[in-house]
Amino acid sequence: MHAPKLFVDSADQRATEDLFATGAFMGLTTNPTILERGGAVTADLPRINRWARAAGAREVCFQTWGETREELLANASRLLDVDARTIVKVPCTVAGVPAAATLVGQGVEVLLTAVYRPSQMVVACGIGARYVAPYVGRMADSGADALADVVAMHKIAAGGRTEVLAASLRTADDVARLAAAGIPAFTLSPSVAWELVRDERSDAATEVFEATMARLGSI
Repeated sequence: MHAPKLFVDSADQRATEDLFATGAFMGLTTNPTILERGGAVTADLPRINRWARAAGAREVCFQTWGETREELLANASRLLDVDARTIVKVPCTVAGVPAAATLVGQGVEVLLTAVYRPSQMVVACGIGARYVAPYVGRMADSGADALADVVAMHKIAAGGRTEVLAASLRTADDVARLAAAGIPAFTLSPSVAWELVRDERSDAATEVFEATMARLGSI
């Protein structure tokens, strides 16, 4: 089993750069809500792409928008003008799926997003999407057995090119449980991302080490 891919789900440059500096993260995801929360607008996407790539992002995912297939495709083209390597996020809707299929047919890497049910993974595999983003926390809020459903999505995709990129995760424990079940990719808010790293027992042990070294002297 390969190590899980970790993405930062943020448009906050400083928070994202700090996480990329750990060496553990390989990609960036955003959506309209995240852009607005980060004080960014659509015109900032080229700038976000530049600093994300400079920080070490190998994959950058921007979300297209529009109410029809045609609008989604037109705005996807604008995102690809920012950077031809962009992975285009497309909502899993009646308009979104045919737009996503068209993009895949054009050789564009697609992330089918806002996914809530294992049946939607069947469609994603059928069109050849690169990633599928189930909203784990929101799935649980709706009463679903979110972790079990995400594992089911992973099983549906087994052996194909489509991968689960789990999103809307609220705790490091949920990330660990899904990683143990073989989920290959995660996108995390900065707060949850740092929760993966930190443990008060690790901090306490390190304080003891440092106090001891202070008594032992330097080399």
